[in-house]
Amino acid sequence: MKTKKILAILLTLTLMGTLFIGCSKKDDNEKDNNTDTQTTANKSEEKELEGSLISEKPQTFSIFLNFNNMPFNPEWRVWQEIAKRTNISLEGVISQSNSNEEEAFNLMLSSGKLADIIGYKNGADLEKLGRDGGLIPLNDLIKEHAPHIQEMLNKDSKFKQAATSLDGNIYYIPKNHSLVSAEFWWIRGDWLDKLDLKVPTTVDELYTVLTAFRNEDPNGNNEKDEIPLFDRAGWKMPDEYLYLWDTSTEFYPRNGKMTFEPMEENFIIGVTNLVKWYKEGLIDPEILTRGAKSRDTLYSANIGGMTHDWSSTGNYNRRLGEQIPGFNNISIAPPANQNSEVVERTTLYPGVGWGISSQCKDPVTLIKFFDFMFTEEGSTLMNFGIENETYVVNSDGTKSYTDTVLNSELTPLGYLRSLGILYRIGMFEGVQYGNDLELQYALMTPEARDAAKLYNANKQWYRQDMPPYYDGELGLKYSSEDEAEYKKIMSEVRPYVDEMFQKWLLGASDFEKDYDRFIKELKNRGIERAIEINQKAYDTFLGK
Repeated sequence: MKTKKILAILLTLTLMGTLFIGCSKKDDNEKDNNTDTQTTANKSEEKELEGSLISEKPQTFSIFLNFNNMPFNPEWRVWQEIAKRTNISLEGVISQSNSNEEEAFNLMLSSGKLADIIGYKNGADLEKLGRDGGLIPLNDLIKEHAPHIQEMLNKDSKFKQAATSLDGNIYYIPKNHSLVSAEFWWIRGDWLDKLDLKVPTTVDELYTVLTAFRNEDPNGNNEKDEIPLFDRAGWKMPDEYLYLWDTSTEFYPRNGKMTFEPMEENFIIGVTNLVKWYKEGLIDPEILTRGAKSRDTLYSANIGGMTHDWSSTGNYNRRLGEQIPGFNNISIAPPANQNSEVVERTTLYPGVGWGISSQCKDPVTLIKFFDFMFTEEGSTLMNFGIENETYVVNSDGTKSYTDTVLNSELTPLGYLRSLGILYRIGMFEGVQYGNDLELQYALMTPEARDAAKLYNANKQWYRQDMPPYYDGELGLKYSSEDEAEYKKIMSEVRPYVDEMFQKWLLGASDFEKDYDRFIKELKNRGIERAIEINQKAYDTFLGK
């Protein structure tokens, strides 16, 4: 916490200093006059430029961006093509050997030297950077120079809500999505067949199936080594299983009222059952420590039975088909909870993208570059890549990825990202011009496609009026004062909840005996005030 405060102070002092140096030392009238002159010049330039050119002469801008441990690389094939078409090149400021995004971000802030373009994993941090003066408001620039972004803001309320800070300013352009579904329930269909079991449709039926997976040797090796239920996110997000009983260790709104779920009845039911399941060996005994490789590890050993994960889980049928004859992952609907409700909590939502720093000398050109990514040409480049290299256009006008993409040693998505395609920038992930789902389905194996179609066809599984739900945590927006108070409270609450949940799950403490004392301690640590702050933020989200 002290480090973050020091960084914030350094950034504030640095940004204040820019009021007196460089291009920022002009008074307001001079700024307005220069902006008018620049706008006139750019409008004149627009008439003269051909094709997709954004600048008459090649220009290079610096960019801070790191996605999935991949710092931005200007040598990526698609970004070389973008530079060729637009005359805009980007130069990454993060070393290719540095995969620690947070460390690099804090280092940039403490240096006082901001890249022209800044993207980061957390939208709240980008908005704070904007309020502190590190990113410029984009509202007027969008209205004047970015018609395609403006169109997206006009027609997509979730995109607009994600982009707009509480002060009314837009500090970054989010990455939008066409799909609703994000993760799916996957179960070993070959194990169901071997044990003559039906697909579980309720949480009680799931218990019966998982018990059979544990006790009846579905992998056929005469050992009781099966791990019926696992999750590669369990080490950071144990809520994946609590969802089965419509609860979690987080905040969650119901009928307009914000709740902290550990204080609700569903949590008692959920934890009681999870403790039982864990004790009976239905849940991965190393769920809290195994890590992100658990899916690879357990499937490859033919001991993993069921999980909740992304569409890539369907790829294992092909990856392991020869190694494990008959291996067959199938997607199923979320099992109905104890209240007979079918609910899926994880969903795609406009995510973080990129903004323009206050130290950029030519924001007009950059906002035009941002807008290019929402044009048909830019969207195609960022979603499909380059024609006849990564995709072809079919006779009916749809696009298909080439065999080079689909048969790569990497996953199709992994191969595309190795070329800089589908990177974390402000764009529309999907086919903005044509069939919205064309891109997503084109990337998927038949098993993954079946999963996505199943979940997208049942939008009633997803609750309405929900804020973004990032790894189980609500993506609400707070005023500076509320945010500071909320973080202080949760720095006391969050570790305590995680500690107690782990003790209960592992059998180190008795949930029933602890619960009343647990609730009392939450109140002592300020949870009721945290609920009030989140209620206020949720009301803002609802437009109240």
